[in-house]
Amino acid sequence: MHSQRRVVDYIYIFVKWRKFIILNSFIIAVIAAGVSMVIPRWYRASTTILPPQEDSQGIGFSSILSSLPLSSLGLGGMSEGTTRFLALMDSRTIMESVAKEFDLQKLYKEKNMEETVKELRKHVSVNVDEQGTISLSIEAATPYFASPSRNNQARMLARDMTNFFVSKLDSLNKFLKAQKAHNTRMFIEKRYVQNQEDLRNAEIAMKNFQDEKGAIALPEQITATISAAAEIEGQIVAKEIELKVMQKYAGSSHSEVVRLKNEIKALKDKFNEMNNGKNKNVNRPSDTEDDIFLPLNNLPDLALNFARLYREVKIQEKIQEFLLPQYEQAKIQEAKDTPTLQVLDKAVIPIKRAKPKRAFFVIFFAFIACLLSCSYVIFYEYIEKIKNSQNSAFQKEKEIIDTISNDLSRLFNRNKK
Repeated sequence: MHSQRRVVDYIYIFVKWRKFIILNSFIIAVIAAGVSMVIPRWYRASTTILPPQEDSQGIGFSSILSSLPLSSLGLGGMSEGTTRFLALMDSRTIMESVAKEFDLQKLYKEKNMEETVKELRKHVSVNVDEQGTISLSIEAATPYFASPSRNNQARMLARDMTNFFVSKLDSLNKFLKAQKAHNTRMFIEKRYVQNQEDLRNAEIAMKNFQDEKGAIALPEQITATISAAAEIEGQIVAKEIELKVMQKYAGSSHSEVVRLKNEIKALKDKFNEMNNGKNKNVNRPSDTEDDIFLPLNNLPDLALNFARLYREVKIQEKIQEFLLPQYEQAKIQEAKDTPTLQVLDKAVIPIKRAKPKRAFFVIFFAFIACLLSCSYVIFYEYIEKIKNSQNSAFQKEKEIIDTISNDLSRLFNRNKK
């Protein structure tokens, strides 16, 4: 009953002072509306792009890199290309390019480029949705008391900054991809030039041997043995090259690195068997396909010398067959100058301002004014009630105030003297 009485008292107070509360709220709302008309207006332009995809064709090694378990490195489920691209978007290189292009240091009234870049980052927002598309938004503001022409300038600035941001991203991404392709091409080119020299020397050595000793007709079994040995050693060299490239991008404990090492060891073991022969035992079947190959060390010296020369030529040919396509594809990747980004929605001139939200701005300050007015009238009525009742509480409060006032007055007078 007592609580209901207090509620009725509060309602009575609000009704009594309704004109005061409404008038204050209305005045503050009008002032807030006026302020919202003169403060800077922010316009936001947005674009939607697809992150660049890593090349899965061309350089053979890129297919190896695509198999790396990068999702386990804490990338939050995003692809390597998306994560790398987001890092580019937040880079100082991109931010500073945008700041210099549109003279943002002067527009933001900052002392140096460092502060300008920090301010620009506050007005750049990036969002990645579930489909992997990236939304990029940039805000631009008008000055105080902006005219319609200054509003249009801010709208166009937001659009131009967003589109320029995307173009710089594409340029930087193309440069980095070309640099990566250049490094790969240089590595393969160096090995390819060495292979050409090795093949040329092997062919000359074999020709000199044939000119000196004459042509030698060896049994087909020897020829088959030599060809098989050359094939295995060529695979070993190719796997070693592949392993060396793989180790540039992954650690020695990576599953692909371990697999390549095991394959190289197995090929080397097989090659050693063909050089030295197998240990015959009763448990080993005698009619296996490998029995057609003879140990190279048991061949006559003349045939052995020929076999070694012939094998060297075949090895270098196999290496060249492996390197030549990779070398040509690396040159194509290095020279490629196609766009790396796919822009789904290009930024256009924004029509509505992003902030301030005028309706929210006015309602918020009107609510604050109403709340303060209600608090004031409640406090005022409480003081009046105490004064009218002339109870001991009011007398105590009055006595406290008077005592403090007298003390302050005496202290002031003493300091004045």
